[in-house]
Amino acid sequence: MNTLVEKYEPELLDAQDVMPPDYQSKLRQAVVGFKILVDEIQAKEKLGQHRKVADQEGVFSALNESGHADAAALASYMQKRKLGVGN
Repeated sequence: MNTLVEKYEPELLDAQDVMPPDYQSKLRQAVVGFKILVDEIQAKEKLGQHRKVADQEGVFSALNESGHADAAALASYMQKRKLGVGN
């Protein structure tokens, strides 16, 4: 349990008020490990292309102007793919 918390939510390790020992004990009893074999992945690009043109343009513009690298990268990708940019 500690390994999972350390990996995915390290801020909870020192948060005894959020995860007191009795709560952690209850969680341990409910956690079940399993493996899954993936043999196929199907995906769709959901970039707002089903939305109204004005909505697409607004989102695309906001991404371009946000100043965050991730937002700029997404806007660039959308423009490259011509998806969700309002055209």
